[in-house]
Amino acid sequence: MRYEVVQQTLKLEPRTWLITGVAGFIGSNLLETLLRLEQKVVGLDNFLSGKEWNLAAVQRQVTPAQWERFRFVKGDIRELPVCHEACRNVDFVLHEAAMCSVPGSIDDPLGAHAINTTGTVHLLAAARDAR
Repeated sequence: MRYEVVQQTLKLEPRTWLITGVAGFIGSNLLETLLRLEQKVVGLDNFLSGKEWNLAAVQRQVTPAQWERFRFVKGDIRELPVCHEACRNVDFVLHEAAMCSVPGSIDDPLGAHAINTTGTVHLLAAARDAR
């Protein structure tokens, strides 16, 4: 399906999306794109590597009405209850949260595992529970 067709379909049939790692580079760009397509977005981030200024930049790029469709959850995917809260009433999950620093993962392999593996399993379980 061509991207233009997908865009039109999304505008005609708005959905609710969860973006983990929403304050990161990729997450904030996904946020901007989805808000411009009139979608509702729940964003989850703990600001470990994501930056608040990425969210502020998105807010400046979209209309106030589009920004109103964004709900932010400050939290960590390593906490299962946070994942359950974030997955509540969403249609799709875009999982971008991760420890993506190679030096960071060498310095803290258990932390990297907790974020990248356990956090992902928490998110999968919460998505399953939310159907």
